[in-house]
Amino acid sequence: MASAVSDKRDANIQEITPPYSASWVDRLGEWVERLSWPGWVTYLAIGLVLLFTQALVVWGEGALPIGSISIAQVYLAAATAFMLALIPFLDSRASMALETMRPILDVNRNAYARLFYELTTLPSRPTLLASLIALIFVFMTEAIGDPYSLEALESFPLSAGFLRFVYLSSWCVFGTFLYHTIHQLRVINEIYTRSTNVDLLRIKPLYAFSTIAALSAGSVTVLGYGWLLLANPWIDRRDPIVFMVMVILTSIAIVTFLWPQLGIHSLQTAEKERLIEEANLRLMSLASDLHQQVDDRDFSGLADLNTAVAGLENEITRLKKTPTWPWEPEVIRTLITALALPLGLWLIQTLLERFITP
Repeated sequence: MASAVSDKRDANIQEITPPYSASWVDRLGEWVERLSWPGWVTYLAIGLVLLFTQALVVWGEGALPIGSISIAQVYLAAATAFMLALIPFLDSRASMALETMRPILDVNRNAYARLFYELTTLPSRPTLLASLIALIFVFMTEAIGDPYSLEALESFPLSAGFLRFVYLSSWCVFGTFLYHTIHQLRVINEIYTRSTNVDLLRIKPLYAFSTIAALSAGSVTVLGYGWLLLANPWIDRRDPIVFMVMVILTSIAIVTFLWPQLGIHSLQTAEKERLIEEANLRLMSLASDLHQQVDDRDFSGLADLNTAVAGLENEITRLKKTPTWPWEPEVIRTLITALALPLGLWLIQTLLERFITP
């Protein structure tokens, strides 16, 4: 991560007493930032270590031929490293977005520092609880089914056990990532609804957080698609239940994107309606003056009145066209494409298999 972001974090923490202690994933991110090489190198190394450790175990036990790696092993290693890297990346982007919004925030220095801390730092105990809940979810689902293990490893307890360890570790990280998503988007929603001065003439800064919401939504969906189709190679892709799960994942992503921005959308809509109402009242007042002059056969100020009426009509037209969702059109188009493309490709592949495979 960029050192400038780390410096800003330290400067903002000095402004306040932190409301809670940082989580393990934040401490990991800070440690990675202090290393002398780029952060992505460390997270790539974590993924490769996870992958090749699994490979060495299964090769050593003879569960798979040397040089052979299952797609499930690749996914679990890659997904774990990806989530660990994505959390500090989203924090970095969120800190820059908050800085972009600073001119329209109604907060003092201490309040801004607190928002910065809460936006970029997870609380320690709830983060651990989120990982624990993820594990409980796994055990509950396994209570009505079989524990996760590849069929090819059933006769190799060491390989199956290590794969299960990596699988459960990935779920722990996923619990942290999911909690990070909920926590960060909740803070964004509070920033929008409690600390932002709504000004329809300055809507550009409001777009700052839309990319964070889109990245979070897209990442949750990609991880879900990968877990369903890559980490579970025995699943029948033609099963209608699989399609329903993918539709649910896509719906969750859409909700994830929209939720933090609903509050500011409501405030912007209310402000837009207020301004239009005020302009309409002024327009009615001018129309009354215009009618009175016509009744009095006084045409000396008609040109000025017509100019004022035209100006108000232009203002009303502009206000009606002013967007009240805090994102650029390109962001929503990119998100829709990112969500629909995997689902569409899977659907096409499934249909081809259904009608072509004998």
